Amino acid sequence: MHDATVTAAYDLTPRVKQLLLRVDGHTFSHEPGQHVSVRVETEDGTPVYRPYSPVNRPGTDTLILAVKRYDDGLCSPWLHKRTVGDTVTITPPSGNLRLHDPARDALFLATGTGLTPMLALFTQYLDEGTGRATLLFGERTPADLMYRAHLDGLATGHAQATVEYILSDPPSSWTGPSGYVQEHLDKALSPLHRPHVYACGVPEMVVDTEDVVRRRGIPTDHIFTEGWEEGAVAD
Repeated sequence: MHDATVTAAYDLTPRVKQLLLRVDGHTFSHEPGQHVSVRVETEDGTPVYRPYSPVNRPGTDTLILAVKRYDDGLCSPWLHKRTVGDTVTITPPSGNLRLHDPARDALFLATGTGLTPMLALFTQYLDEGTGRATLLFGERTPADLMYRAHLDGLATGHAQATVEYILSDPPSSWTGPSGYVQEHLDKALSPLHRPHVYACGVPEMVVDTEDVVRRRGIPTDHIFTEGWEEGAVAD
């Protein structure tokens, strides 16, 4: 376990807050895509752990977490109240989600804060990969699109990168794709050659993605997913 100090906290969207957590004297050496668990206590003192994937790459004493607030939850409202100087207890990074073959084309799919491990993997791929990489990010409205400027910068700065935003409840002024991420899979897969597919988000998206990708003839061992458990998400 690590006792991390909050060194910065600010809003990314109306419901998502970014926290920078520093552990003095420690260097994080996790794989992009892995997660830490934040420890909180219930009213009777029972410890509860909730997973969050760092957005940033390893190699420093700081982790960057993006936390969506669920008003009836236990952990996310508590984290949203943290300010600079507060202490947050976290587990060491763990998990099996990681980049597998940077020489192969890759498709990354995310909904909501499922973007956090996908952004870490997408960034790693753009640094190390030699193929084409596409990221599909689904949200409800433009205001919910966290890290949009950063993602736009990644796409602009890397010729092999494509980023698309897909809104399920777009305003009339929206000119981009609408609906659900998995409904745009066929188009995203078409220019990619036998890609690895990575997905994280609500379970329906992950399950539908796995079905579509398999129907396209992509082997099961080329699909890497992480679906949220409902209880762990809405907390």
